[in-house]
Amino acid sequence: MKKIKVLQFPIGNARGGITQYALENWKFIDKSRFQFDFATRSKTLDFADELIDQGCKIHYLSCSSEENETQFIKEINQILREEYDVIHLHTSFWKGYLVEKLAMESKCPMVIIHSHSTMADGIDEKQRNEYVSKHNFYKDNLPIEYATDFCACSKLAANWLFGKQIPKQRINILKNAIDVSKYSFSSETRQAYREKLELDGCFVLGHIGRFVYPKNHEMLIEIFRNVYNEMPNARLMLIGEGELKDTISKKVKKYNLEDVVLFMGKRADVPQLLQAMDVFLLPSQFEGLGLVLIEAQVAGLKCLASTNVPKEAQITPNMEYVQDSVSDWVDGILKLTNGYERVKCDELIKKSGYDLREQIKILEKLYMGEDISKYCTNAGAEL
Repeated sequence: MKKIKVLQFPIGNARGGITQYALENWKFIDKSRFQFDFATRSKTLDFADELIDQGCKIHYLSCSSEENETQFIKEINQILREEYDVIHLHTSFWKGYLVEKLAMESKCPMVIIHSHSTMADGIDEKQRNEYVSKHNFYKDNLPIEYATDFCACSKLAANWLFGKQIPKQRINILKNAIDVSKYSFSSETRQAYREKLELDGCFVLGHIGRFVYPKNHEMLIEIFRNVYNEMPNARLMLIGEGELKDTISKKVKKYNLEDVVLFMGKRADVPQLLQAMDVFLLPSQFEGLGLVLIEAQVAGLKCLASTNVPKEAQITPNMEYVQDSVSDWVDGILKLTNGYERVKCDELIKKSGYDLREQIKILEKLYMGEDISKYCTNAGAEL
């Protein structure tokens, strides 16, 4: 039987939300029926050999359309000549829809535009404002014929990318599901990792995310500074890399917190590190969903998140939304210092549809051209 060929575009080397979503789907999809290839603007992928060994092809783009539109079009058309059955386009914000246009012109049977964010990122406020202005222009003029299917990770993400141009009934909410068993709470793992990291007797706050503007590390350090003043046994575990890491590191040194803020870098043992934490914090400026919150909730953690995080991320009673002020965050954290019963939340997560083993079946139906509306909520449905 001929496999359905799917192109995932784009992925990156940082293994952020979009890349992780695509890779996890590849891990669990029926490989006897589906073939994934990947396109990237990154010069290298640390995990390229693994994908190639599994039969995937990786297309490296030498430039963006902004850098050299002629060369970009040439390279995209070369990729499209490989006759993909599905082109799955993962989008955070609009800079244009050249790839969408070329994909539809190539007569690809299925072109999916999939929204993963709720705001535009940039190196500073000026650039972000420029991006938002450009995004709004393209959003308000998005031709419905530039895709066959429209998806989003949350209703906020759907509204951000598609606005009024795409009928909400046409937009399916595809849940960013996870391997629940991988993150399930384990008291044995918790104890072992706390001993390994010399965290016995400590009150451990944790965060996972790239050091970039949306993740709001600046505020996170302010929050922790105030908590530490009240609780000298508090520790802050930061997992991830990113362009703002040096800036945050300098702020940590300025506050003399070097010994109590743990920069963990990129890690392969994130599920185990979640077990070692006591509270998970996500004070993001914006999120498409906040997949790390799903992982943290499976691990039985109390989670505090900013009101910028979509409501769909709140699955268990362990998660609370916090207003923007540092004092509100500090109060919320200090209320948890007496501890709480850490329990398994696997079944709650599964019932909410965030078990990847079940969610992948819906994605397979989509790739096969089936109507998945009966399996998903749409962007216009009530929560």
